[in-house]
Amino acid sequence: MKIKENPASTLCSRRRFIKSGMLLTASLPVVQAYPFANHNEIIPASTTDDALFALFRQPPATAKPFVRWWWNGNKLTAAEILRELDVMHEAGIGGVEINPIAFPGGDDLAIPSLTWLSDEWIEMVKVALKGAEARGMICDIIVGSGWPFGAEILEGDDRSQLMTLASRKIVGGETVEIEVDELIAEAKPQIGWPYEGMQSELWGLCLAPEQMDRFVAPQWLDVDLSQRTLRFTAPSKAAIYIMYAMVKFTGFQAVINGAPGAAGPVLNHYNAQATQKFLHRMSDTLFPKLKGLKGFRAMFCDSMELEGANWCSDYVEEFQRRRGYDVKPYLPYILYKVGHMGHIVQGTEITQLSGDAKDEVARVRYDFFITCMEIIRDRFLVTYTQWCNRHGFKSRMQPYGNEFHPLEASLDIDIPECETWMWRDTIADRSTRNFVTHPAYTNINKYVASAARLTGKKIVSCEESTNTDLVFNATLEQLKVTGDQSNLSGVTHSILHGYNYSPLAVPFPGWIRYGMFLNERNPWWSYFKHWATYKTRISALLQETEPFADIAVLHPLADMWTQHGPQRDPFPSLLYPSYQYKVWEGIHKNGNSCDYTCESIIQQSKSMNGYLIYGKRKYHTLLLLEVETLQPETAKALATFVARGGKLIFVGKEPYQAPGLKDYKKRNRQVASIITAMKKAYAERVFIIEAPGDDIVMWFADVQRRCNIKPYMQIDRPNAAVSQVRHRAQGKDIYFVCNTSVDEPFRLKASFMAETDSIAWLWDAETGERFRYPDAQGHTLTIDLPPASSQLIVFDKQSGGAAAPAQPSESTGIELQDWMLRMEHLNGTTQVHNVSALFDLAADDATRSFAGQLYYEKELDISASPYRWLDLGKVHGVSEATLDGVSLGCRWYGRHLYRMPENSEGKTLQIKITTTAGNYLKASTGNVVGQRWTNRQAWASVGMLGPVKLF
Repeated sequence: MKIKENPASTLCSRRRFIKSGMLLTASLPVVQAYPFANHNEIIPASTTDDALFALFRQPPATAKPFVRWWWNGNKLTAAEILRELDVMHEAGIGGVEINPIAFPGGDDLAIPSLTWLSDEWIEMVKVALKGAEARGMICDIIVGSGWPFGAEILEGDDRSQLMTLASRKIVGGETVEIEVDELIAEAKPQIGWPYEGMQSELWGLCLAPEQMDRFVAPQWLDVDLSQRTLRFTAPSKAAIYIMYAMVKFTGFQAVINGAPGAAGPVLNHYNAQATQKFLHRMSDTLFPKLKGLKGFRAMFCDSMELEGANWCSDYVEEFQRRRGYDVKPYLPYILYKVGHMGHIVQGTEITQLSGDAKDEVARVRYDFFITCMEIIRDRFLVTYTQWCNRHGFKSRMQPYGNEFHPLEASLDIDIPECETWMWRDTIADRSTRNFVTHPAYTNINKYVASAARLTGKKIVSCEESTNTDLVFNATLEQLKVTGDQSNLSGVTHSILHGYNYSPLAVPFPGWIRYGMFLNERNPWWSYFKHWATYKTRISALLQETEPFADIAVLHPLADMWTQHGPQRDPFPSLLYPSYQYKVWEGIHKNGNSCDYTCESIIQQSKSMNGYLIYGKRKYHTLLLLEVETLQPETAKALATFVARGGKLIFVGKEPYQAPGLKDYKKRNRQVASIITAMKKAYAERVFIIEAPGDDIVMWFADVQRRCNIKPYMQIDRPNAAVSQVRHRAQGKDIYFVCNTSVDEPFRLKASFMAETDSIAWLWDAETGERFRYPDAQGHTLTIDLPPASSQLIVFDKQSGGAAAPAQPSESTGIELQDWMLRMEHLNGTTQVHNVSALFDLAADDATRSFAGQLYYEKELDISASPYRWLDLGKVHGVSEATLDGVSLGCRWYGRHLYRMPENSEGKTLQIKITTTAGNYLKASTGNVVGQRWTNRQAWASVGMLGPVKLF
């Protein structure tokens, strides 16, 4: 093969290549986007469509991805709202979540901000609702703005409250004089979003021992707390005390990124009347003016980042009623100085607890936290959902954080929602993404999905691809793998984070609050519809089928809350135990599936024929992860489960005590007795397994062997990169199998449980076609998974149809070198060069700032007809290939492999690569908006790296 010489200079050095480049305006042929992979030679099944496959082929708008529509600063016009709805609809977006948010900065074009719930703002909501309905799109809307919601109008106890403390070491016999303002300043919470109008009150002052091994109630000081200077004499000259000042802060937190009218102090979620008042303000003001419109699908409440809020005016009384004893004597020992996101601030003077005192205080601490959770559930969660339903909307919410049970809080929400993030990894000076060692799903996903399964909900919503690390550098491939991992964790619907309201007149890149730079100014936006089509079909199938699980997993929540307190889900500061959120991965990667469970669910379940049954969910095996603390009622339910044939696995530790303070010694004995008797009577079904090490996949494979757990998908070589979920419907077994590595291909052999006369099919989520699985040996398949790829394998009794030809697993053939490269930059400039060796543009100082379209072209002096495949090797970006101007297709993730046309005499091969905008904005030091996100990012790899082969 010879390469036709191009008059531009042939350069070997990357640096010389760019330094001698020319600015040109002459153009090579531009390749138009090709919608789907080329399946010309595959004959789809000719049989009549069944209902599920028909839904898969033509899914409804409810399955399309939605976006969080950031209404930046409420700088709204009707024309811009409708224009953006057109852009989103054309891209395959099925719905929006209207989300007013604080203005992110940049040129505001002198557009005024509308106030939340003002007449002018409501008119814009009506425009959006009418526009969405006209386009067949769906609308949700956030209650209020930002998170957690609140407003400038909140007063008094309607504002969030925090009981915290300051402390000093006091010597007995001393006369102490202290300024109240000093105590309040010391106790002031160190949070990220303090409210300027915060009010403080010294609630109580007491003395406690410096050390304590048996519990002693503190000595409450009889001082006038209304005075600004306090004076008292500490008793007992021989003693050293810790003086505790309990301080209550009201309105201590501001709404995070609140828009005008819905900023100000955060709502008191412990106060039902305050919650109702806030919600009614929205429903009384907004809803009557929407009559005649289709309205919203759901009201949305974002994550509860309450910065440690833990109080309401009747908390002491509520604790007494719910727990049966007085909490006040224990408050100095269980409260703490509050830092960011409610975390404990270390280093304050506290009583050193040991022995019985330490155990007693820990038990009260547990009671304190679960009382907080119960009050918020009763007064906020229930109130919120009832309000939504009363007005004809569904409640959609992210019910997690320090103040919520991570599973139970989602049980009563109509559309429970979790989060999947797009993180940044860095190798050398390059941004990258390792989805295997650093998954995109957060720890809360499995809790939320499990709650939805237990209550029979079809939609598990996800704030997907939340992105504060790779803004402007996120790729469609990363979006795909992030979404695949969402689905593996139980998600059935994606709400992308998010689409920024930003008029085109705003200087590039526009107004950017958060997200993936989702709009038409992103270089790869024209290809977004390919991902949207793929994602819609996946979502439709998962929503309309029954998820399968055969194992339930119980976390040691009572132990964690007793010892450490609740964690800030989905980003806990402590993992207890350290591997707890990896166990479900090991289960799925070894061909089983699991749900999370909790003590209340176990207590309400039935045990029958070897299964633990709750509603439609049933499990043959229950894993307890280092659970030492159980309610006696839970222990009894476990004993019944094992007695009726169930399999119980204690990982690392086993239960021996009960939580909480009241009657704990009696309840401890009950738990220990039940567990001991169960182990003795049913030793063949009760297993004690050591905790896993670093390799969670091999650990669970060993658990399967030792405990005789049969996988429904027997994988010959399980590995950390490949996982699966199983669904069932209409006599079909459906497996969604994913390779989450963006670099490595995998081949595995798997045997599936399926009905005897069923046949393996491959359903293509990109095209909506289905084909017989290639080379299937009954229910045993050889599965080739290129990087970032996924497969929908469906076992069905459907007959007919042709098999999908297997793609080649290796590229052996002629390597193509020496390309003419045209670089069409976002800034409007063009460069053309000859390149002797392909390279990563980000690896060279001279090219790393490029963003836009790259055109790699070469002239072949032989016919391409002997070759069946074109493999581009490693590509960073979206690729399109043409031969003599005839499109070979488009590849936006994974292996960039193209089928060559038969008997082609093509000579001109062109590869178009579309990049992200990130490197350009990182290099644009004068672009304030771009720099705000990219200055802390490394450079992102760009271009076609190859090797490029014909074979």
